[in-house]
Amino acid sequence: MTLEQAMARYPGARTFSFGDSPALIAELTGLVRKGVKRATCTAVADIEAGREAAPEIGRRDIALGPYGAPALVIETQELIETTWAGMTEEMALAEGEDDSLESWRAGHRRYYTRQGIFAEDMQLIWERFTVIEDFEESGDV
Repeated sequence: MTLEQAMARYPGARTFSFGDSPALIAELTGLVRKGVKRATCTAVADIEAGREAAPEIGRRDIALGPYGAPALVIETQELIETTWAGMTEEMALAEGEDDSLESWRAGHRRYYTRQGIFAEDMQLIWERFTVIEDFEESGDV
């Protein structure tokens, strides 16, 4: 499926990727496909700078794979405003990337430091989502 076809199927959807490199995008998209990752977080600084769209409950968005093709469609179910330091273990574990809050903090510190926006009091929007469509499973990849 092309991006244009996916956007036509899901009008109003925004596009994004889980991660900032092809390897990380592939890893995180794989965790979503396995049902391990059912949450993510977005830095408010990225929203304010126009690098990310603000999540909205009920909106369906298209997650792009490591090379920019549509991979998944997710629907936002829940949003919680927090900070990096205020992240709870329950929320961190729902992201499916780590086995503890400490591991989540270490990984996200590295990620946001690479982005040049890390601060312990940085504002985050934590998002729980469900998968609506997996283009790989539907044969539309």
